[in-house]
Amino acid sequence: MPGTLQIPYSTPYETGLKQLHAVGQKAETPDGSIFRYTQMGATLGVANKLYQSSIPIGDWITQVHTVAIVVGDTEISHKTASTTFVANEAAGGTLVLEETLDLGHIYRVKSNIATAGAETIMQLEDGVTVQKEMDVAANNVLTFIKNPWKDVIISPAGINSAPNAGIPRIIIAIAAFGWLQTRGPASCLIDSGAPAVLLGNSIRGSESIAGAVALSDEVAGINEYQIVGYAMETAPDADFGHIFLQIE
Repeated sequence: MPGTLQIPYSTPYETGLKQLHAVGQKAETPDGSIFRYTQMGATLGVANKLYQSSIPIGDWITQVHTVAIVVGDTEISHKTASTTFVANEAAGGTLVLEETLDLGHIYRVKSNIATAGAETIMQLEDGVTVQKEMDVAANNVLTFIKNPWKDVIISPAGINSAPNAGIPRIIIAIAAFGWLQTRGPASCLIDSGAPAVLLGNSIRGSESIAGAVALSDEVAGINEYQIVGYAMETAPDADFGHIFLQIE
């Protein structure tokens, strides 16, 4: 995957079923706004609403690895419980070796073989190799998380179930590809009701409307919401308003 692409202002409005870039590819328009190439999840996308990464799969968290690894290895095998992987579903995701003695190394995944016998084999990104040996043992476990921009879903009403991923400027079809904006001037649905979204104030995901943003008012029980950016205006109630995204 190349570094940051320089794209014209028209590119963020492009979408289609054919993949044109690696999922997660970073791009920048002439004004410095940042976008990430994304694949929509299993629900039709909605323009100008906040999206998050796919929810981490419980069966892919704290799983025992199945083949001892040594320094220099380029693949890692592990159990997957009852939720299997299709071929290359893991591409662009990351593995973390959790045990303290394994030093918490993180590895980007290039590809994977479809799960067979509750075991998945993942190939590491080109040039990435295992940095510390790890024997097969009950406490030697790892966790896999998908590429943050693969199978994105609309941000729920309430606390996120995954990190914020960005805002699409257009409708992206189910499983289709397009761009999510992560930084710069953007449009987003504003929450309804008090407190108002005020010019210059921080904003977060809404606790009452999926895909909307609300004032980050630091009320008890609300301050654990992820910050999205700040308001560029005193935004209209229950309509779309100007925000400055700061997801990255």
